Amino acid sequence: MISFLFGTISALSFGISNAYWKVASKQIDFPYLVIFRGILASIFFGLCWIILKRFDLEHFGIIGNTATSTVYLQAIFICFVCSLGLIFFLSSLKFQEVSITVPITSVNIFNILTSVFIVGERFYSVYYLSFSIALVGILLTQNFRLNKKNRWNKGATYAILATFFWGITYPLFKFVSPIIGALPLSFILEFSVTISALIWAISKKKSVALQQLLSIKNLTHYFVLAGLLIGGTLFFNLAIQSLSVLTLNILSNLQLVVSVLIGIVVFKEKLSQKQLNGIILILISILLTQYFT
Repeated sequence: MISFLFGTISALSFGISNAYWKVASKQIDFPYLVIFRGILASIFFGLCWIILKRFDLEHFGIIGNTATSTVYLQAIFICFVCSLGLIFFLSSLKFQEVSITVPITSVNIFNILTSVFIVGERFYSVYYLSFSIALVGILLTQNFRLNKKNRWNKGATYAILATFFWGITYPLFKFVSPIIGALPLSFILEFSVTISALIWAISKKKSVALQQLLSIKNLTHYFVLAGLLIGGTLFFNLAIQSLSVLTLNILSNLQLVVSVLIGIVVFKEKLSQKQLNGIILILISILLTQYFT
């Protein structure tokens, strides 16, 4: 039961965070948000790791005592690849609404395939139907038309790339989290994301004054995003030690509900009937997966 609670807290944290990016990005570019958010989260995880290392917490899954250097290297590689998911997710938000991007990234096709063929979890035949319905839903959310004026929003491409990189990496946490521990893995992940964001910021070749970056308003955004991140990441890494990846996929759909509701209610995002139908189909595909697995 406690693992389900951890998974639920993680999903709620990430769901609110997904929507809050839109607010924070009005003040400062995404790379800098990720950098400073990641610095705060990394400091928190790092200090907790050092302090709690003095206590015997191995049985709680917070800190592992049996990890080898090979396991740490594997975790670092997985986390760097995973960090690309956030970069493409945020890039997607530049071109389309939260209420469109989040449903696309909620179709965990790559997550399920990795869970089944790499992690070794059971594959259900209903996934074939679920994948087909989800694909139609994605096309509808982009108002895609099979004619000479085909339009494919660049944001959709970035959203699909985000779900690809998240999908092929998050299930692999199942292998390293029980050995390393949820807290060290959270530190490695957020430190990796911060470095990736730093490279992203440098590649943009756009300088921003440090005074602007550290304004009171921006500091507030950093702390809010870091707080949501800490809750989402730490509790996910705790939950995945006991729950199957596919079960976590079910719980993670709370992100979709929270993010879309915030997008519509708070940001006043408006959806066309076709886009709404697409989101409904995506929800149906997710519910099919939940009900029959």
